[in-house]
Amino acid sequence: MPIYVDHHARRQQVVAVASRLIATMGLEAVTIRDVAEAAGCSTAIVSHYFHNKRELLFLTYRATIDRATERTEVAFVADDLKGFLAEIMPLDEERLMEWKIWLSFWAKAAADPDIAEEQRNCVLHTRGRILAILDRLEARGVLVPGLDREHHARRLLATVTGMAVEVMFDAEDWPNEKQHALIDPELRMLYRAPEAAGATNSTAWREDARREDVTASS
Repeated sequence: MPIYVDHHARRQQVVAVASRLIATMGLEAVTIRDVAEAAGCSTAIVSHYFHNKRELLFLTYRATIDRATERTEVAFVADDLKGFLAEIMPLDEERLMEWKIWLSFWAKAAADPDIAEEQRNCVLHTRGRILAILDRLEARGVLVPGLDREHHARRLLATVTGMAVEVMFDAEDWPNEKQHALIDPELRMLYRAPEAAGATNSTAWREDARREDVTASS
C-alpha cells in the first residue's frame, strides 16, 4: 500500500523552513540544499514541489504577507485601528521575522518586476485597509472633523514601516513600550477627545503588553 503524503502540508513545511532561513541568513545566502537539510528531506523532494529557488523564495514571501493579512482580519472587522497596526508591527519574534524577510525581498524588488509588483500591491492593500477603517470610524463620528483620512492612512503605514526597519537593526533599543509610544500620539490626533483614550487601548495591544510582561519575568 502506498504511503499517503500530504503534499500541501509538505509544501507549507518547506516554506516555513525557508522563512526562518531567509530571516537569519539573508535572501541570497539561502540555497535549496540549505532548505532541504533544515526541512529534513532531500533536494529532490524540495525540487519536486518548487521548480527552482526563485519560485520557492517568491512563495515564501507571499506566505508571510498572507499570514500578516490573516492576523489583521479580526481588528479590521472590529474597526480596531490600533489593533490592526499592532498585527503588522514587530512586537514579537514572528512579526520581527516577517519584517526581516520583507526587507530582504524589498532589496531584490529593485531589479525584479514581479517582486516589485507584489510589494506594491501589498502596500496598496494594507494602506487601503487602514483607510477603510478610518472611513468607517469617520462615519460613526468618532474622528476629528475634516480629517484627511487618506493622508493619515499613508502616514500611519509609513510610520510603522520606518520604525520596523529600525527595530530590525537595533531591537533592544525598540522594546514594545517604545513602539507603542511612537504610534499612540499618531492615533490620538485622529480621534475626538472622548475617544482618544479608548483608541489607544485595544485588546490586541493589551495582549502584547501581557506577552512582554511574561517574557520579562521568565
